[in-house]
Amino acid sequence: MTVKKPQKTTLIDTFSEGYAAVNRRPWLVLVPILLNLYLWFGVQLSFGPLINDLHTTLQRLQASPSDQSELQAQYTDQLLALGQVDMRQPIAILNFIPTLTLNSITAVSAEGDSAGFPTIQAMPRLIDPQRADTIQIASIPATLLVFLLINLIALPLSAVFLTLLAEAVRGDPLVPRSGLRRSVRSTLAILGYVGVFGGVMLALGAPFLFLALLLIYFSPALGVLMFSLLAILWFWARIYVGFAPEAIVMSGIGPLQALKASYMIVRRNFWSTLGFLALSYVITIGASVIWMTLANSAIGLIIAIIGSAYLSSGLLAARMAFYRERLRRWQSAVATVRPSA
Repeated sequence: MTVKKPQKTTLIDTFSEGYAAVNRRPWLVLVPILLNLYLWFGVQLSFGPLINDLHTTLQRLQASPSDQSELQAQYTDQLLALGQVDMRQPIAILNFIPTLTLNSITAVSAEGDSAGFPTIQAMPRLIDPQRADTIQIASIPATLLVFLLINLIALPLSAVFLTLLAEAVRGDPLVPRSGLRRSVRSTLAILGYVGVFGGVMLALGAPFLFLALLLIYFSPALGVLMFSLLAILWFWARIYVGFAPEAIVMSGIGPLQALKASYMIVRRNFWSTLGFLALSYVITIGASVIWMTLANSAIGLIIAIIGSAYLSSGLLAARMAFYRERLRRWQSAVATVRPSA
């Protein structure tokens, strides 16, 4: 008698499973739609006054403006440009609900003209100076207060959305009371995950980040090198622990177990994980260019918000399906090895 081996799920099957879950409960897409409507049409948040004060302080620390290098001037311009950005989305680090991202593809050569290698540039949401509903932040205590308020709202909403989406992926029946309990546990677990991961990265990276900021103004080349090393470290750390939120809502485990599960899933499925993430990135970037074109008009912006909400929700559900399938393979491998041991 022959034993039929279980057929492995392909990446296409994983994406299909994610969108099938969203199609079973399409009302879930309303959550990112409403969030994006708020981000585009709600009250704006500007750190312009605070950034202008910081720029003035940095100018005073320099020996002479004429000694400023071209790279230093570039970073100064970027700092001032940050004062024109709506900061509601950038500071919401505990938000896991998909948001509309606009990217443009430009070709820039080494000489700075528009006939070189195409690059993808994210387009930040800028402050509309014609609107009178902008909140201006001019002090560090006010910045911390706004940061806390936004994230205290974003985290529970994200936990509810992720829990409902995980139930759709698993095919669980919709039971509001049990779903609420799972959402509360997920909120605490995600907060723990962010605290553990952020604390470790801060402890390891804070001294190098401080050194890099100093080098930017005194030795720009070394500063850029230090920032590059930190970016590489952050990139790989995010890949290895990036499935921790999915582990929390899909398996109902705590932050430490979720970090371990994410690391093991990626380590045991390294190339398939990179393939899944790369394909997700290509889909996201390609769609964002379309959203960028549509966002030039009010009707087009609404279409982009709806389309982005559906696409991003499906990709997020596919991440959960990817985690679940690789977790099954890992558990099956462990169960197979144990009897022989």
